[in-house]
Amino acid sequence: MMFVGGEFYYDGWGKIAQPVIDTRGMTFLSGGKACLIVISDYLLSRGIDRILLPSYLCPTIVDTLERCGLACDYYQVNRDFSIDLDDLLCQAEGHRAFYFINYFGFQHSNLEKNFISFLQSKGMFVVEDNAHAVFSVKTMGDFVFCSLRKLAPYDGGYLITPHDIAPFIEKRSGTPNRRLPLIREYRTRLAEYLYKGLGSREDLVQLYEHAEQVYVEDMTVAGDAQEQEAIEHLDWNSIRARRHVNYAYLLDLIKGIPGIEPVFPLLPPDLAPLGLPVYVSAADRDRLFDALGEAGIGLTVHWDALLHDPRLNGNKTAVEMAGRMLTLVTDQRWGHKHMDYQAGAIRKILT
Repeated sequence: MMFVGGEFYYDGWGKIAQPVIDTRGMTFLSGGKACLIVISDYLLSRGIDRILLPSYLCPTIVDTLERCGLACDYYQVNRDFSIDLDDLLCQAEGHRAFYFINYFGFQHSNLEKNFISFLQSKGMFVVEDNAHAVFSVKTMGDFVFCSLRKLAPYDGGYLITPHDIAPFIEKRSGTPNRRLPLIREYRTRLAEYLYKGLGSREDLVQLYEHAEQVYVEDMTVAGDAQEQEAIEHLDWNSIRARRHVNYAYLLDLIKGIPGIEPVFPLLPPDLAPLGLPVYVSAADRDRLFDALGEAGIGLTVHWDALLHDPRLNGNKTAVEMAGRMLTLVTDQRWGHKHMDYQAGAIRKILT
């Protein structure tokens, strides 16, 4: 049986001797959560204790912001992941900090960007969550961050801002990163399990869940030099190109499969998507997810936890989106034969 997707493991894919990305002006931290912690600390230092968030997001973002001391309010995100600008205009009143997400690496429309620029011109701090993108250069936030563990087998996040964040990084220095040794062991053992049949699935699941648990518990900020070195010596040009080609190829393959609706049916040039998000009928989503897992295809749901979070599940549109969402695999580890296998399995299950 072929396997596709799942968590990243060490396979040596894309390693290069000389970096192809320019990280000047970026601050390397331990991950996306660390970026949120530093941003929160900065906002609080400016007397800002509330932030306006999109209605569709991962609850762990809210957890982190609230743990740092920020209160969270929400504006409406539409089913196609665009921003409801009328609602945003209404909700923005009285706020000094606004947060938006480039979902799955896709940028918002020029109309939405112009409105965000308008908010900035009125003195609002804009936080741009670019966690799903691969070193995108088309950014506009006062704080822009990305998270690499979603894109490669390494931990780290890059934060871009013109503001002085050094005191807030120093404030949290000395906190040990308990996750790193666990996730490194997991990534090593996962490759051995998949390719050599060594170890057990149960042990791997337990190790991964332990790594995720300490990631949630800890407030580590400082980035690890070994992880940074590995990230900056990956061929990000090839990663971007491979993700783009896989998305376009799989998008064509799933056309005509009943019950599958791509969220982003148009793929802009040079974009490196996180994956290919689709809507599936509510009756079929979990059945498809489970059946594909049995076929060796590990998909992600963005974000199932929203359905059970009382802070977020009162929004009817967000609940409908979360209940139907699946993200198909298009990352750089795989090629056309894997996309063929994935599309064929989906077609077989749904027809």
